[in-house]
Amino acid sequence: MRNTVWFLGLCGVATLCQAGVNPIPKESGFSGYGSLSTSYSKLNSNVVVGPDEDESRRLNSWGDQASSSGYKVTPNIDLRYTMAESRTQLYLGTLIQDAVMFDFTQQFGVRKEFGDKGIGSIAYVFSAIPTEVWADPYLVGQNREKTDRKSSGVRLGWDSIWGSNFDLTYTYRDIKLDEERSGSTLGGLSAAERALLDRNGRSDAFDLSYNWMGKPGNILTPTLQYRRMDADGDAMSYKRTGAQLTYALLQPKYSLITNFMVAKVDYDEANPVFGKATDADEWGVNVNFFWNKLWNVDQLSAIFSVAYGESDSDVNFYDTDLTNASVGLLYKF
Repeated sequence: MRNTVWFLGLCGVATLCQAGVNPIPKESGFSGYGSLSTSYSKLNSNVVVGPDEDESRRLNSWGDQASSSGYKVTPNIDLRYTMAESRTQLYLGTLIQDAVMFDFTQQFGVRKEFGDKGIGSIAYVFSAIPTEVWADPYLVGQNREKTDRKSSGVRLGWDSIWGSNFDLTYTYRDIKLDEERSGSTLGGLSAAERALLDRNGRSDAFDLSYNWMGKPGNILTPTLQYRRMDADGDAMSYKRTGAQLTYALLQPKYSLITNFMVAKVDYDEANPVFGKATDADEWGVNVNFFWNKLWNVDQLSAIFSVAYGESDSDVNFYDTDLTNASVGLLYKF
């Protein structure tokens, strides 16, 4: 129900990439992956612009739920350069470990291995393709106008903490809407009440993961998540606590990666439009299958992915759900 679809998207990965699974290479040079996927998605949301914006542009009442469906072609890339002697790696694009966790923010950063203390990283994160949201999602009886939601910030990471299987990341983002007009057409709201709906602000995110290595090719990764959104409007500020469980079965010919997440969202203040806080329960599941060595090409994989997630809000206007299915190709280099 927030300004972007929180945890679902196309998954363009062939392997997990925590430090314990994919350490910095021993040889210098370029590496990474590129992928191209075609997806069909259906989004029910009154806030986020859907695949077909014309389908969800107009609401007749706050009791409606906008629905949109359509197809999309999505390229993805992760480019790295390793300096093996210094145990340092530069990277640009969407990292594999983020794609597994459904975070498609682009990054430009550096990773460095510190012996048995683990791998530290720092990166500039940014949204090369902004999320589209409705400038005033509460407008009814007229066509709504869309606007871009952009974010940028810094991510700090520590993989294999002190030689363990624990990973920790912290991400700060500054969030800006090109046009924030929430509640501007509602004559019953005062200026102070409209200010409570301002979605600009900053976010802080913490993720603590543990990579449990089972039988060869089996990896189970539970993750604890905490998000804090400090919006300019208190009714848009929230804390989100959640957990995600990732299971990976990695074999030479095929790979299977599944994710399941649950979360609880608590808002700071009541939404003045509805007179109550828009707290929500969220959950989602994703299954990804990779057919490796496609056409006997070692670096080429076919990708098949299905996903479903929903956010059940205390205010029905904010209920959101997304269904997604995709197919594509991935090339590792």
